[in-house]
Amino acid sequence: MVVSDNSIITIDTNCFIYYFEDHDVYADKLQDVFTNIQNGKYKACMSMLSLLELLVKPKKENNVFLENRYKLLLTNYPNLSIVDINLGVIDIASSLRAKYKIKTPDSIIVATTIYSNSKYLITNDIRLGNICNEESICFISLDDIE
Repeated sequence: MVVSDNSIITIDTNCFIYYFEDHDVYADKLQDVFTNIQNGKYKACMSMLSLLELLVKPKKENNVFLENRYKLLLTNYPNLSIVDINLGVIDIASSLRAKYKIKTPDSIIVATTIYSNSKYLITNDIRLGNICNEESICFISLDDIE
């Protein structure tokens, strides 16, 4: 994965899920990504929507420990910012939905990328590849990470 210096990468929800749940194929690839973020090689952001989505499973399972662990880890992770779903993000997301006929969560993730001036989106949602290309975002599939 080649990311230019001082660029911001946006990380989609599925990346966090695969990493936290130690996915057979993707966890090792994501280990390098998260290590590089932690060490400051990359700056990264995620949508507040991703945090919401990550908290659903622990809450569903009444796993307060895991819920608090996710909150603490993600709100304090070095070189990772959580982008609020504010009016700017909503304005961009609604335009993306209208233009590409995508679902609201997908539009919010891509809008977060645009709003945060991120040049890269790491995701395993290949449906977003064409949209990223149209919006001048470098689409990085998990299969593209060595």
